[in-house]
Amino acid sequence: MTAVTEEQDRKTVSRLGTARALVLLAAVLAFAASALLCLAVLVLGPGALKGLAGSAILGTAACCVVVLAAGIAASLLAVRARTVRAVLARGFGVLVGGGVLGLAVLLLLVSGT
Repeated sequence: MTAVTEEQDRKTVSRLGTARALVLLAAVLAFAASALLCLAVLVLGPGALKGLAGSAILGTAACCVVVLAAGIAASLLAVRARTVRAVLARGFGVLVGGGVLGLAVLLLLVSGT
């Protein structure tokens, strides 16, 4: 059995793989946050939002779907990128755009326009 030194262990970690893992983690967290929002509206919605219950549930479900699609797209773009800069720019850019688009869909559906 050979002992692995700290220097050898450090060489096995790549910055590209770490960046990809961070994008994937951020995608999972973004979807979890939108799913938690959807769950909160489902639990609290009918009682607290008397006139908006249906549109709020539809809006949060649509937001959740948009954020999930953005997370999948960001993960796929991060896997296909060849540099750390491309992974971070494409992955997090798509995640931020998907989050903003999801919130916009939520607000449009709740406001009724």
